[in-house]
Parts: sequence; C-alpha cells; structure tokens
Amino acid sequence: MPTDTETTTAAPAGERLVWLDLLRIAASLLIVMLNITANQLRAMPIEAPGWQTVNLYLAFSRAATPLFTMMSGVLFLGLGKQRSLKQLFQGPLKKIVVIYFFWSFLYAIFALLTQPALSNSSVIPNLLRLTLESSDHMWFLPILITLYLISPFLQLILDHSDKATLKYGAVLLVIGLLAHTLSMGWDFLPFAEPLQTFVAKFPIGHLMLFAGYFLLGNVIHRYFKPNQPTSWLLYLTLPVGVLLNASLTHFASQQAGETTLTFSTPLSLMTFMVAVPIFWLFQNKIKQISFSTKTKKLFATIARQTLGVYLIHPMVLFGLDKFLHFTPLSFNPIISVPVLTLFAFSLSALIINGLKRL
Repeated sequence: MPTDTETTTAAPAGERLVWLDLLRIAASLLIVMLNITANQLRAMPIEAPGWQTVNLYLAFSRAATPLFTMMSGVLFLGLGKQRSLKQLFQGPLKKIVVIYFFWSFLYAIFALLTQPALSNSSVIPNLLRLTLESSDHMWFLPILITLYLISPFLQLILDHSDKATLKYGAVLLVIGLLAHTLSMGWDFLPFAEPLQTFVAKFPIGHLMLFAGYFLLGNVIHRYFKPNQPTSWLLYLTLPVGVLLNASLTHFASQQAGETTLTFSTPLSLMTFMVAVPIFWLFQNKIKQISFSTKTKKLFATIARQTLGVYLIHPMVLFGLDKFLHFTPLSFNPIISVPVLTLFAFSLSALIINGLKRL
C-alpha cells in the first residue's frame, strides 16, 4: 500500500506522477469492491440470482493487491531516494508498523462492540487476541512490512541487474504464479492429485511471489516497450483473466456444493493476467493525458486518502449495511456493486480527510 511519504519522495522536485495517483485511486476502488464482493459471495448459495455477477466483479477486483505491490515497488525502489538502514527503519517501516498495530487494536475494539458473543468472556484476553489476529482485510500490511525489510536486497537486484536479468526475473514470477495456481484445488479434474503432488515438490513462497510483483512494476516502468499488436494482446488478457477466474470459481463452487474462493487469490495466474494490463494501461495511456494543475491537485488529494480508505472502509461498509441496509443485493448487482463501491470509497475518503484535518 503506497504511503504519502513514498509518493512525495518518488517524484522529482515536488512533482507528482499523475498516472500513479490515478492508479492508486483505481486500485483503492478495487480493494473496496473486493471486500464487498468476497463477503457477499461467501454468504450466497451458488444458485442465488446475482451470484454470477458478483463473481465476475470479484474476479476483476482481485487485481487490487498486485497493483498496490507493483506501485509500491516503483515508488519505493524505482523512483524513491536511496535509503540507509537507519532511514528505512525510522521512516516508512516505522510508519507502516505503527499503522498496522494501531488499526489492529482499533478493529479489535470494533469486533468487541459489534459481536456480543466476544464480549461475554474476559475482555482483556479477547482484546489482545483480536489485536494479534488483526482484521482479515489487513493481511497485506505484514506482507508490505516484510517487503520493506528485504527492500535493501531488492534494491541491489534492481540497481545492479541488466535488462535481460530483470526480464528473466519477470519470467520466473509468471512460472511461480503458474505453479501456485496449479497447486490449488483442482479436485474436479481427473489428474488433480498427481499434478498437485508434482507441483508441491517445487514450493515457491508467497513472499517471493509478492517480491516478484514488487520488482515487476519497475521492469514494466523501465523496460517494457511493446509494439502496438503486443499492447492489444496484453489488453486482451484482462477480460480473459477475469473470465477464467470467475469460471474456475464457479466450477469449484459447483463441485463443492457451496461457494468456495480457492481460485480467487491475488497470487493466481488469472489475477496476474488482469493486474498487468491495468498497470500498463495507466502507465502507457493515462500518462499521456494532459491534466490541468487544478485537476492534478484534486487527484493528489484523493490519492493521499487511499491508505486511510483501505484501513477504514470495512467499518463504513458495516455501517451502510446496518443502518442504511445498502448491500450488493439492494438492487441489480450489475449496478449496485459499482455504486456501493464508489459510495463506500467516497464516504471513507471524506471521513479520513476529516480526521486528518482534526
């Protein structure tokens, strides 16, 4: 999750990169949509009206986490200033660690207040346990903290590797994502068991896959210069990735007799097929658009709220459901999912902006 400090240091002489601000906003909207659709899909029987629509939106929004990882890599490694270990630990790393534990504690209190069953037992032990477990939606922050910890080594790779070596690293990422995808629950296929047994012999940790994304943003930013046919082929992978992800989720759910999100993961090859075209679209096309100074300032202001939106939006969604009864099924989900996403994002951004002003 890119922080304000990173964006400031990333741009030369106080100049912000508008395409990154806009990509940051788009990825934040996808994060909100991801939580809306994943939670709704888990609560729905697979034969329910609207299940397929919500499933498609979920497949699209899964690209949010890889997008944030690639952006963080560009800002932290590719465009940011060189950091000593002291600067790393006292700067962005300290900030994100404090944010993680503070909001984990806040969500622990929120859980005790909104789930009466938790408050019936000892409050202090429950509070400590919930703080350590943290809210489900904050799982990415420990990944980001770990990426920051190994960033000095990743910086060496980026600074001292030639173009061919970095492209080779991108190929290894794709192979790793393919291996991880093949290790998922393909139980509905006749050769699933021997395939999973074989792939399990070549384990690739989640962290290394995220580290690959951390570097991949820089590879695309520095070296990826495709011709027109290659660009269109890349853009074509986006709808293909969404449809593959949604189809596999549907087949796996039918096989299980209930909704299962085994294939709906940020580290699947299908998610890669969605995230990379979106990243390239913003860097290649959005970057070429000329915006007025006033518009750039507006984008920058919204982009500065995205970390706060990521942290607070589950509380906002809870309030919209409890008090306004606004859910993805309030009306046709083709419309209600994007409307609820935009509304929850806007409300979250306004709350965060108000808290900052206070």
